[in-house]
Parts: sequence; C-alpha cells; structure tokens
Amino acid sequence: MFAALISALMLQQTFLYRVYEKDKTLFSLFVLFILGQLFFTYKHVENTPFFHFGMYSAIHHPHDRYTVYNITVDQNKVRSLDFADSQRELVYNTISAYDGLKQMHFKDSLDKVISKRFSGSMAAGARVALLNTAEMDTPYQKWLFQYVADMRMVKTPVIEVSKQHISYQPDGSVMAIDTPQTLFKLRYE
Repeated sequence: MFAALISALMLQQTFLYRVYEKDKTLFSLFVLFILGQLFFTYKHVENTPFFHFGMYSAIHHPHDRYTVYNITVDQNKVRSLDFADSQRELVYNTISAYDGLKQMHFKDSLDKVISKRFSGSMAAGARVALLNTAEMDTPYQKWLFQYVADMRMVKTPVIEVSKQHISYQPDGSVMAIDTPQTLFKLRYE
C-alpha cells in the first residue's frame, strides 16, 4: 500500500503527467510520437535524430581492396586534408554515391525501398522527390566544382574526378595500386 502511494506521487511529478493535466491533446501527440519512435526502432528504420543500434555497433570487416577518389581542379590535385572534416565527408561521400549510381546506370537502389514501403501516387511522389536520375549527372558535377573550387584561385575552370583501387596484403602493406579511372571531367562554363 505504501509503495503504491509512493509510486503514485512519483508519477505525478513526471513531465508527461503534468502535460496530461494541462493539455490532453498535447499529451496525446507526445504519446503518439513515443509509440511511433518505438515502432520505427523495432522495425530498424533510421529516423533522425534517433538511430538504431546497428549504426554504431556493426562489425566493420577489413577489406583487401579499397577505392580512393582523386580530385583535380585547375590541374592541381586537391588533397583531402585541404577540407575540414565535415567538408571532406560531404565531398567524398557524394563522389562515392555518384560512382555507385554510375555503375548501376543511375538506377537508384533506394527505389527498392520506396517500392516496398509505398504504393500508387505516394510511391510516385517519393520517387520524384528522393531518387537520383541520369539527368542529375551534369548538375552534380557543376555543384562539386563550385563546392571544391570555392576558396581556390581557379584560372582554368576544369574539374576531374578519378578513382583507383588499392589492394593490401594481410600484413597491411600495399600489394597493388590500379591505374586511375576517370569518373568525369568537366569544364565549367
């Protein structure tokens, strides 16, 4: 009996109880949000700003081959150290995504997720809003040039992005470096 009284008093001190007493509609929205977030977590749907456990704890297996992207602007190689951390992540992650789209002939893998979760006009709208297409090829290249060349004194407005594969031996030493392959070269006008 005494424990139940203590529990009831403690419950009355909680934020949700106070919201319930003042505004039942707002309380309902909070509860709906909490239940929705629990559902998304259960379904392993990444939902900003809440992320599921696997994003930070998944095992990262070493590979024997890695892809390295090289950027040249105005015939000068851009070093990854020239960027702040957030800029470096933005530049190289978008190049990696571009490379993957190019390899798949601009068939975005997100289309499978949209097809699984939506149908009809909702799916069509999501495709238009979210999917990358071949028409975005040149605009992306121009955006990347403007982003990378922003603080540089550029005489010749040319950007070239290439990739190479570097293979490693089990002891971590370099085994082979492939010949660079050009992803794109753009003269920005």
